[in-house]
Amino acid sequence: MSPDIFISYSREDQQQVVQLVEYLRGQGLSVWMDETDIHGATIWTKEIVEAIRACTLFILAISGHSTGSKNVVKELALASEREKIILPIYLEQCEIPETMEYQLAGIQNIALYTLDKAKAYEFVHQTIRRLGVGQASEEGQALGQAAAAPSQGHGSPVTGHMPPPKAKGSAGMWVGIAAAVALVAAVGGWIAFKGGSGSAPSSPPSTPRPANGEARIALLPIEVSAATEDDQWVGGGMGTQLKAAINKLNGVTVISGVSVNAYRGANRDINKIRDNLSVHYILDCEMAVAGKNVTATVDFINASESRTVWSEIYEDNVDAIFAAKSAIASKIAETVGIQVGTTTAQAIGKTSTENTEAFKLYTKGRALWYTRSEAGMRQSLRLYEQAIALDPEFAEAYAGMADSYSMMGVYGFMEEDVAYPKAREFAIESITRNPNLAEPYVSLAWVQYAFDWKLKESEKNYRKAIELNPKSAQAYLWLGINLASRGQFEEAYSTYEKALKLDPDNHVILLQFGRIATTLGRFEEAESMAKRGLSVNPDYYNNWLMLYSNYVRQGGNEDEIENLVKEVESFTNKNEHIYRILVHYYKINNNEKFEKLLKLGRAFDESTKRYNLDSYLLFEGKFDEYMTAAEQAFKERKLGWGFWDQIGLNEYWDDPRLKAFMEQFWVRNAN
Repeated sequence: MSPDIFISYSREDQQQVVQLVEYLRGQGLSVWMDETDIHGATIWTKEIVEAIRACTLFILAISGHSTGSKNVVKELALASEREKIILPIYLEQCEIPETMEYQLAGIQNIALYTLDKAKAYEFVHQTIRRLGVGQASEEGQALGQAAAAPSQGHGSPVTGHMPPPKAKGSAGMWVGIAAAVALVAAVGGWIAFKGGSGSAPSSPPSTPRPANGEARIALLPIEVSAATEDDQWVGGGMGTQLKAAINKLNGVTVISGVSVNAYRGANRDINKIRDNLSVHYILDCEMAVAGKNVTATVDFINASESRTVWSEIYEDNVDAIFAAKSAIASKIAETVGIQVGTTTAQAIGKTSTENTEAFKLYTKGRALWYTRSEAGMRQSLRLYEQAIALDPEFAEAYAGMADSYSMMGVYGFMEEDVAYPKAREFAIESITRNPNLAEPYVSLAWVQYAFDWKLKESEKNYRKAIELNPKSAQAYLWLGINLASRGQFEEAYSTYEKALKLDPDNHVILLQFGRIATTLGRFEEAESMAKRGLSVNPDYYNNWLMLYSNYVRQGGNEDEIENLVKEVESFTNKNEHIYRILVHYYKINNNEKFEKLLKLGRAFDESTKRYNLDSYLLFEGKFDEYMTAAEQAFKERKLGWGFWDQIGLNEYWDDPRLKAFMEQFWVRNAN
């Protein structure tokens, strides 16, 4: 049976949309909605396409979340192409992005959030009926011939002068909405008309404030206008300086880095930033470089009211421009009502190096380190070395060296026996130069964890870093990994929560949080974390594997698993995570594909040289062979730190050999 209605929405609005759908179904309407919440994983299925093709009416649930959803945009475009009747329903006041403007131009809409709650759903129902959806036209009146409601005068907030619909829409759409307006007085609300003279009242959404009164500020990626690529570094440099300075203020937390990268340039949607990152303010800075002269334009925005609180322009040469961080931090403190003492003011004004060229090299090195590519990290090492040559006391550059060497070992770009000792050496060099800097303690703790297997010592250094900088998401993330590897799952869970609060859209934190949630049996939360991570970065394949593993362990998710497998099988550049999904799935479902993918997966692992255990042995049923290799790696202190969470291993948890081994594993890691 074809549905009367297809409703397109964002997963964040699911609870409100479900209430509307249940009401409409209770009135006898057939409503199709994606109740599997596949939007979060950006999975596009044939069921959605077919449902849109078959429906009569397409309802678009508009909110700050749905206007930023790529899949909602695709659904709207498909409905428009199929010339479906489109009924936009505003769940909240928000702007329509350019990606939706064409399809919605001239189409009337319902501002649901302005209606009396007791009668709002009935108003929607009556509107749908008057559009001729779900029943024959009433009283023998031909669709398109209903009389319009009487006007209440020019510019009336009820009717206004409504423009005719675009030619591509159904003729019934216009008259149905016009006739439905007559019901407004009865339900105590009104229709907002896009392009008409009526407009929704201004009622900005409130911003959630933590009980402790902390002000959360999103520091957006700094756009740089410069004649040469070499001058682009000043944006990253200013971002680093501003984050460090503002985080010195008690009662203020800066959200930056991975979480804000999605909001570059044209994607700077205030409503989306406010809601997705739970921030109260937005710091937006643009810089222009002309020779040695730099101009920085800084806007401080109240996110809940979408208004600029203040705007300042700072001009100086490239050697002095970063000193503006002190003035900016002080002005922010004044705006949010924080008193800045002498000690804090001094801390804000401190610089990591007086050598601008050294700072430039360090900034470029950090950007390359974040790429996690071999070429990027090797180049970062060269830049750090040059920075240290210019300023031998530059502690941050030594910490950068430590992190790059560590990740070279983690990603298999350098032998661990070479990479980790060098990482330890540079972490200690950094601490020697500045014992109050948090970063090198994090660097040293990772070496102690991943290479030395001194997990308690590692934990101490993570906690030392957090003591020095309680706003270090990286410290909380790696501490959580440490705790999880020791079987302290609940504490790891709460530690990841703290990391996520500091970096809400960091796909790596979302991955680790989801993994621990799966381990604790909190499957719905784990699924939400994986999908959120994929919505931020669908190319971070670890979250695909985590989502798949979560479905497998939860059980009863055959349709979700099948859809996920179809999605990842289409990927051109598969990596170890995708091969593990496919090999595990086709082990049961298709032996020919299983054998083919098994060879490809092993070949990929051999090419990266990152794995000392052949986890594909588990998929082949060679458990004893796998355990022999694991026991040997354990003796040689080369067993991977994520051993306990391998896909396929969970099928053997009751095996006596694995139980005995895991007891040794947890005891060893407890030290």
